[in-house]
Amino acid sequence: MLRILVSFLLMLSLSSCGQNNDENKIEEIVEIVPDNLYPSSELIISTHSDWTRGHYPERITEFKENPLQTADLVFLGNSITEQGGDWSLKVNNSKAKNRGIAGDTTEGVLARLGELIYYKPSQIFILIGINDLFHDSMTPSKIHENIIEIVNQIHVGSPNTKIFVQTVLPTTTASLIPKINNINSLLENSEATQPYQLIKLHQHFVLQNGKMDMNFSTDGVHLNENGYQIWTEILINLI
Repeated sequence: MLRILVSFLLMLSLSSCGQNNDENKIEEIVEIVPDNLYPSSELIISTHSDWTRGHYPERITEFKENPLQTADLVFLGNSITEQGGDWSLKVNNSKAKNRGIAGDTTEGVLARLGELIYYKPSQIFILIGINDLFHDSMTPSKIHENIIEIVNQIHVGSPNTKIFVQTVLPTTTASLIPKINNINSLLENSEATQPYQLIKLHQHFVLQNGKMDMNFSTDGVHLNENGYQIWTEILINLI
């Protein structure tokens, strides 16, 4: 009888362990990142170039495979941010994540805020707007409006996230200078009434003629290593 009782208790213990394992598996399944945090691969952003329409879903796939974690530091933007590479090394913080997409615009960023709101980063550094200027319909006022919408959506969905908006960098394209200045002026004027802190990045890279200082750029738009070093020095004191 004792042997039968021991055998019964052993089987009951194994059954319980199996049940616990099943429960753990269920918990793991629940923790899988929801697909609706990211835009559909079929989404078309009207302000994207043909090249960006191919690159954008590729980057979104990378983000899904390497999702954010709660309280990360997020660098959000276009190619200038993406080409910064591993931001955790730049700012010496393992929580820093790159969410730049080359060619992206304010509309493209608005379409991919789900991940940010879900994971609630501690800080977000936004640099966006230069690619919008290549579309006549995207006036400085409209670009500013979209940036404010990005800020407000993040703030409402993740109110404890500290949001930094960086002024649009200069370029060597003369026709864009007044538009860039206009956007940056609007961002400065709205800072007092909006939930973001402005980083006046533009002034560190601009010459007296309003153009990009080529000591910091590879092509008049994107930054070289000197440029990234300057940018990092500005940001590191805010992290």
